[in-house]
Amino acid sequence: METIKVETEGLAEQRATSEGVVAVQFQPVGKAYHFVAAPELVLAVDDWVVVETAYGLQVGQVVAIMTSLTCKGCGDEALRPVLRRASGLDMARRQHLQERGERAAAMTAEEIKAMELRELKVVEVEFTLDGEKAIVFCTGTLSGNDQNTLRRRLAQRLRCHVDLRVIGPRDHAKMLGGYGVCGEPLCCARFLDDFHTVSIRMAKDQSISMAPTDITGMCGRLRCCLAYEHQVYLDSAKDFPKRKSRVRTAEGIGRVVDWDALKAELIVEIPPDGPRRERKHYRFPVADVEVLSGEETE
Repeated sequence: METIKVETEGLAEQRATSEGVVAVQFQPVGKAYHFVAAPELVLAVDDWVVVETAYGLQVGQVVAIMTSLTCKGCGDEALRPVLRRASGLDMARRQHLQERGERAAAMTAEEIKAMELRELKVVEVEFTLDGEKAIVFCTGTLSGNDQNTLRRRLAQRLRCHVDLRVIGPRDHAKMLGGYGVCGEPLCCARFLDDFHTVSIRMAKDQSISMAPTDITGMCGRLRCCLAYEHQVYLDSAKDFPKRKSRVRTAEGIGRVVDWDALKAELIVEIPPDGPRRERKHYRFPVADVEVLSGEETE
């Protein structure tokens, strides 16, 4: 499984130790959560387990095994335990609850329509293993009063406690999955557990086109991958002259109009020799260009 890149390679035969920590996913493209595994469980990657969560008992799949010392996402908080391996009965109940969740999602859509909540859309409904709690995931906007009303109406129809969660477009895309323009599965669906801040400045620093189709993902937000190489470009830019700086090249004196950080090249505009000749852009290795001193940049 490629959904998490924390020590997943070669873990098929790895076993939990006395300090065993396992990463568990509850959905194929969901976030991985960490739990403490007792050594007698002898867990391996891809095993199904029953764990205690903040919502109640849930069935999830082990996607990584590590120790408390190498667990990068454990933090300082006490981890909840893995209670047991999932039995055949647990897996059958999980399948039943998934089918119940589909029916609950249809009921939620009916209630949203009845309340005329046009900005709200149900994504999916999950149940805890005991079936006593439903977690309803929605996208859109919802006021506090409408949220309480919708929760109460759903609790009456589903006959259980309802936890209503409004998620953002990135979380929605993560749950749906899909492919990016690069042809690869969405990063959020493959390995991103938490979303980091992405700004338009990151695209500008990398000289990426500002066209919406070039910088936005399936979620309609700036692509997460804009942040992956941003620091590389910033580090490279420290060795480059500023844009519009006057420089001396093998082709003559010109101005820096852009640079290629990965190739360590400058793109320089050389003025024409005559009035009717067009300006030309040349590429030069940054080491072969001399910045003219005493010239002010615009």
